[in-house]
Amino acid sequence: MAQRGHRRSVPHRLAATLRALTAALDQILGSSLVGAYLYGSLTQGAFDPARSDVDCIVVVRRDLTDAHFRALDAWLAQAAESDDWIRRLQMQFLVRGRLLRTDTRGALYQFGTLTRCGSDGNPIIWRNVLETGVTLIGLAPETFLPPITERAMFDALVREVAYLRAEITDPASRWRGQRFYRAYAVLTLCRILYTHRTGDVVSKRRAATWALRALPSRWHSLVRAAVASDRREASRLPLPRIARFIEFVQQQLVPPWRGT
Repeated sequence: MAQRGHRRSVPHRLAATLRALTAALDQILGSSLVGAYLYGSLTQGAFDPARSDVDCIVVVRRDLTDAHFRALDAWLAQAAESDDWIRRLQMQFLVRGRLLRTDTRGALYQFGTLTRCGSDGNPIIWRNVLETGVTLIGLAPETFLPPITERAMFDALVREVAYLRAEITDPASRWRGQRFYRAYAVLTLCRILYTHRTGDVVSKRRAATWALRALPSRWHSLVRAAVASDRREASRLPLPRIARFIEFVQQQLVPPWRGT
């Protein structure tokens, strides 16, 4: 594995899972496989073996054929029967020539299911890969990833806030009533602000620590409650307060090129 950033600790069984996954991707996708890349909490020193997801991007040279899709689906389903780590994968399949685009196609393995889907070309994820990612197999991402511009990052942060607002304010949302999602929303908002102000992508926990130093004190109790909830401790995360925090964060997202 090629990696960058600080030292990482990968649970032994998960390391075996990643080796099996890498071999399966290589065998099934063959010459279409560009590479597979870990990112997220596992590569940022914030991984919780009891509950964290395993975030991964697989880059291919062309859209998955029906045969590739069926073979991947079958392998993942079979592997998940004997390996709990497989169901913890959050794995995107993206096409090399359409990265960082908001109109692209791909596939997603999430919650134990592989589906074809679109992609918003999220540059925040790719910044994460570049800064602290691990290459499981294939080319270094720097060799094929288009430049991540200041405007692309800003637009992505704005989209992330809009996604959170849609879930938190929509009474029909399946997520906003879930305590874990409310904590996720608050901590993700901290990450958005951290990235906007520093240009770096860090774990939710690290962003929360920063927020408790950098944000007005009126938001501290909400951030602390989100951290506690993320640790499965009892805490109150009222929807109206989260909605107000969303509006606060939105107001902070001023284009960095404004006034220049």
